[in-house]
Amino acid sequence: MSEFMETIKKNITLILGISIPILMILFVAGSVYLPRLFIKPQFNFLYGSGDDFSYKKGLYSVQDGRLLKSGVKQPEDQHLQPVLDESKLYIYDLVKNEAREISLAEAQSLNLDPSIKSPDGFEVVKGGGAEGYYFLPHFFETRIDYDTRYLSGHNQSRKLNLQLGRAPFGSFRFLGWIK
Repeated sequence: MSEFMETIKKNITLILGISIPILMILFVAGSVYLPRLFIKPQFNFLYGSGDDFSYKKGLYSVQDGRLLKSGVKQPEDQHLQPVLDESKLYIYDLVKNEAREISLAEAQSLNLDPSIKSPDGFEVVKGGGAEGYYFLPHFFETRIDYDTRYLSGHNQSRKLNLQLGRAPFGSFRFLGWIK
């Protein structure tokens, strides 16, 4: 046993020199990955989507915790086609990581918080990063995926599996956190 202690005393600087970087890596990894184990999002949310949802920003609103629907403004020119309301409402279940379509009546019965951040500190953020990288024939060519949404907060982020319409951009509309 005393030989072991003498070896440690002789090589204490070497042991410290190796252990400090290892401890730093463990600390950083722990600060990144431990919140995911202990801090889970608690509030599902309601969102709307549809082929032309992005053009009807005023179609739904939340007042006093309830969802309200305004009428779709029809064109005044009789030669233009009427605007169809093809928007759909969904509840996003964070535990299952999936969306479920609901009726307007169900959505109006929910108690909603329209704040950007949920009461537990999470928010739905828009993607914008590159979806893929290609080397040939063009160097550094990327495709941008603007329809991807992430749940972000408390040093964590995860991709959401949303159901969206066929609109190229902006077919997602966050309406509120379900209390």
